[in-house]
Amino acid sequence: MGTEAPSRRTALSALLAAGLGTALTACGGPSRSVGAGGTVTLRYFFWGDSGRAELINKCIAVFERANPKIRVKSSFAAFDSFWPKLSTAAAGGNPPDVMHIDYAWIRTLGEHGVLADLGDHTGPGKEIDASTLVSSLRTAGMVEGRRVALPLSHNSVSLQYDAKVWAAAGARPPSAADAPMGWDTFMEQALKVTRHTGREQYGMDNPGQNYLGVELWMRQQGKQMWTEKGELGFSRDDMSRYFGQVDGWRREGALAGPDVVLESLPGFPISTRRVASNLEWDNQAGGRSAMRGSKLSLGFVPTDTARSGIYAKPGMLLSAAAKSPYISEAARFIDFMINDRRVAKILGTNIGMPPTTSQEGAAEVTDPAVRQVQAYEKAVAATLAPTPPPPADGGASLNVYLQRVAEKLFYERVSVDHAVDLFFDQAKVVLA
Repeated sequence: MGTEAPSRRTALSALLAAGLGTALTACGGPSRSVGAGGTVTLRYFFWGDSGRAELINKCIAVFERANPKIRVKSSFAAFDSFWPKLSTAAAGGNPPDVMHIDYAWIRTLGEHGVLADLGDHTGPGKEIDASTLVSSLRTAGMVEGRRVALPLSHNSVSLQYDAKVWAAAGARPPSAADAPMGWDTFMEQALKVTRHTGREQYGMDNPGQNYLGVELWMRQQGKQMWTEKGELGFSRDDMSRYFGQVDGWRREGALAGPDVVLESLPGFPISTRRVASNLEWDNQAGGRSAMRGSKLSLGFVPTDTARSGIYAKPGMLLSAAAKSPYISEAARFIDFMINDRRVAKILGTNIGMPPTTSQEGAAEVTDPAVRQVQAYEKAVAATLAPTPPPPADGGASLNVYLQRVAEKLFYERVSVDHAVDLFFDQAKVVLA
């Protein structure tokens, strides 16, 4: 899974602030007896659908055969229902021993004492072997030096484009076979698409209207979206340069405006055929192509520096509850899920690319869309930077506000300087 809609994150932020963190830190550890023969039962909670549940339960069966004294009782919910269900379990003093966590929430949950520090259970001779993590994922799941989660999958940002539309317009997109294209050059090509289609499709969706575009550009400039301490890693001047550049491309017609986004709801401009390219997590290409009705190709992200800006993002992570009476057993199960090749064979790419060298190449994949993502990941592997620090507590709501500010700017209701002031003023409040 890639990213969640901003409005969804806002609701989750309020829920966590009101219930989950308080509940887990306030409740004592659950009192659970050990079964006959010293058997313990881990409660495992994840998000997904019945298809994913079937695959994960097959993994659990393999684990239980190899660990007869550990039973795993799984429970799942759709992403929207996942957090209320987790909060309810925590409020009742009975949190799951093992749970899936989205990267946007590991700092919030880690700082509230919700997640166990697995550092004492990770390393040579311990339950979890993290030495096998893909090199760019080594820092994923770390919060201020504490190991609160392990990545269960990963994916990367890509430039997704409709090759047929671009070709018909005589436009040259950046591809994995070429050296990365500069942003101005790319926008010149995107403008050809806009003009060729008579603005029925813009060359590109606007990367200034969400955190993904901002984060990518900042990283290309050598900055971070978030620091290790949970502070913004860029300045007002940085944001002003970015907004000014993007707004210029929008005014020229290379990028879509906010009206295109609104007209595409509840879909996406790329899937409603209002734009012919966008920035998106590579694992979303298959789904977006299906909604669009034509295949999307994956190309290198434009850059004006020697940095690609892309990194290995955990699609989801595994954590243990700090209040669990069975943290050692939970750690053994987590190690199994991230390192055992049988897990990779069963799951395939249902949750993304495998997180460890132990699991790489284990899955037999025939789906062309998945093969496309695998090929892209292989092509960009050398350019991937380590996973950056996770968002701050309150970062999700700030991302939502970023979108609102960008809409005002691109509707030409505020100037670039005013938009930057609004964003940083809000940051002071949200991150205080």
